[in-house]
Amino acid sequence: MDERGVDGTRDEFMASETSAYEAHVARVAAGLCDLLRERAGPDEDEEDVRNRVYRYYVPVYEEVMTRLRAWREARGASSGPMIVGVSAPQGCGKTTLTKTIVDMIRTTPRRFIDESLSDDGSCVTAATLSMDDFYLTAEAQTALAASVPENRLLQYRGNAGTHDLELGTKTLEALSMVNEAQSSPVLMPRYDKLAFAGRGDRKPTNEWESVSAPLDVVLFEGWMMGFEPISDESAREIDPHLVAVNNHLKAYKPALWGNARVAWWIIFKVSEPKWVYEWRLEAERKTGGGLTDEQVKDFVDRFMPAYNAYLPALYEYPPPESLVVVVDKYREVLMVHISDKHEL
Repeated sequence: MDERGVDGTRDEFMASETSAYEAHVARVAAGLCDLLRERAGPDEDEEDVRNRVYRYYVPVYEEVMTRLRAWREARGASSGPMIVGVSAPQGCGKTTLTKTIVDMIRTTPRRFIDESLSDDGSCVTAATLSMDDFYLTAEAQTALAASVPENRLLQYRGNAGTHDLELGTKTLEALSMVNEAQSSPVLMPRYDKLAFAGRGDRKPTNEWESVSAPLDVVLFEGWMMGFEPISDESAREIDPHLVAVNNHLKAYKPALWGNARVAWWIIFKVSEPKWVYEWRLEAERKTGGGLTDEQVKDFVDRFMPAYNAYLPALYEYPPPESLVVVVDKYREVLMVHISDKHEL
């Protein structure tokens, strides 16, 4: 067969695969619409459901798949999973997004991310990981609080300084090698926020999630993902207690979300961090957590200095070509777009 014939056959194959992928996305979107209709509240109508699916979930899903195909083409099938950082204020919908996108990814035939694979019925694999999973144990958090009793920002879990960075680094390094030959399954830690009357504790290792090869993508989410430290002077102006938190933050990027670990980002953008108060209170009531309304306010108060210090820079200078999801007070998606390229 001459070169034109080879190219023509390949073009026909690619057109066929593109059509099959588009049909797959349409089926997944329709199924998601059906599911959301079943769960819809009294104030949601058909248009609300369709907007959420076609203006939010589908664009995010398709962008993740596009990035995953490029990731595999550049690195090969035996490379580590693509880790996607998801940064969003508490309560704005990041956990729902990550779960929904992971469910959509897991329905995707593997041939759509690698044309060399046969249609054997296998699907793309995905997992979720949270910054919360790396919180200190209850015992270690109690010891930290006792060592700095004057610092209200470090008395409870949440801010930089209350995570086990060594555990986080080891987990991410293990995930990066999970697809190598002879690799062992990776145990991903899990955290119980309801333990100790809502103060939380790390779950025992027999309740951690085990993942094994092949693992294609991990969505790694957290309220402070991507935060960059500021000067001590600027931190002190926002809140004197933030200086210690800011110093702890300096170790987070190399440990958890530097370029060597996180391949790409999804950034939730809000215009008013104070919306977190209402979102966190709603979540506490829905899950039956152990905190009273006043305790929820006190809890969120401890995060506000960090939001005020670090969100402006994250929003103005997000990681290059991040997917930015703009949400309003009611967690409705106003816009989804790719951030500009820039030099960090």
